[in-house]
Amino acid sequence: MKPRKVGECRILGELGKGGMATVYRAVHEPLQREVAIKELPAEASKDKEALSRFRREALALGAFRHQNIVTLYDLIEKGDALYMVMELVDGPTLGDLLREGALPPEVAAVIAAQIAAALEHAHFARIIHRDLKPSNVMITKAGEVKLMDFGIAKDEGLDKLTRTGTAVGTPAYMSPEQCTGGEVDARSDLYSLGVLLYESLSGKRAFTGPTAGEVFAKIAQGKLEKLKKAAPNAPAELRAIVTRAMQLKPDKRYFDISEMRRALDSWVSKHLTMSEHSLLMAFLRHRGKITESEALGRLSQTEMTIMRVFENPPPPPRRWRWVMAALIGAGATAAATHAQWWPWVNATLKLKLP
Repeated sequence: MKPRKVGECRILGELGKGGMATVYRAVHEPLQREVAIKELPAEASKDKEALSRFRREALALGAFRHQNIVTLYDLIEKGDALYMVMELVDGPTLGDLLREGALPPEVAAVIAAQIAAALEHAHFARIIHRDLKPSNVMITKAGEVKLMDFGIAKDEGLDKLTRTGTAVGTPAYMSPEQCTGGEVDARSDLYSLGVLLYESLSGKRAFTGPTAGEVFAKIAQGKLEKLKKAAPNAPAELRAIVTRAMQLKPDKRYFDISEMRRALDSWVSKHLTMSEHSLLMAFLRHRGKITESEALGRLSQTEMTIMRVFENPPPPPRRWRWVMAALIGAGATAAATHAQWWPWVNATLKLKLP
C-alpha cells in the first residue's frame, strides 16, 4: 500500500504512471499548497540506470529557477523509495492539444517561444534536455508553458549518462546526431524544438515509420514532407524558422537557442495583439480544456472579449474588403456580356460592404 504521507505532504490520489515512476497529487499540509509528487518505487530504485536518471532529473530541476520550467521543491528518501516534490502543473500537455489537430500559428509560435526560453535557461546552466516531445510540454490553465521531465538530461559538466553510440530519447523527436548515437550538444535541443514547431503548425509528425529504425533513417537523411505542403497556411517566417532549426548539420542551424528564441519572439511581437497568457487561455477555452468559470476567474472583461477570438474570428481588414468588391465588380462586368447573367449583375452591383 502506498504511504499516505511523504514528508509533510499528504497524498490525495494518482495523477499518472509512466516508465518506472508514478506521479501523485498531494497537498503540502503546513502551507496548504497542492503539489505533485513523483515516486521512484523501491523495486525501480534497484535499477542503476533508473536511479541515475531520477537523481539526474532532480539535480537538473534543482538548478533551475524559471517560469517555464516546472519547479522542484524537495527530494525525499523514504525507505528504499525516492520522491520528488514538485510544482503541480494543472493543464493539458502539448500532446493533448495536438491530438485534436494543428494549432493556430500564433499559438504554436507562443508555445515554441516559451519552450525556447526554458531551454535558454537550461543551456546557460550547461544542461541539455534531450527529450523534447509533446508529452513533456504542459500548458497551465493560467496560460503558462512548462517544460517537464529532465530524466535523460545531459549535464555538459558531468560524465555522460550513456555511452557514445547509444541513442537516448524519443525517436520521432531526436536530432540526426542523437539518433545515430553521436556526440550531442545544445544544438540537438534546437533541432527537436524545430520538430515540435513543425508538428504544431501541421498537426502531424515530421517523421513516422513502423519501426524506430525506419524513423531514424528518415531523420538521418532528412526525409520529410516540406512544411509548405504539410501546412500550406503556415506563415512563411515560421516555416523559415523550422527549416533552419531542422538542418541536418548542427552548424547550419541557429548558433544557439537564444538566437532561435529571438526569432520566435520577433514574430510573436509583430503578430500578437494581446498578452501571451490571454492568447493561450483563449485557445484552451476554445478547445474545452478550461471552463468558462476558470477563464472568468483570471481574465478581465477586456481579456474576456479577446478570448472570443477563436469562436468569432475577426473580419478581414477593410482594405481587403475593397479588393473583394473590386473582384466582384470585375466578375460582374465579364458576366454582363451574356444577357442571361443580367439579373446576377444587377444583384451584384447592389452589394453594400460595411
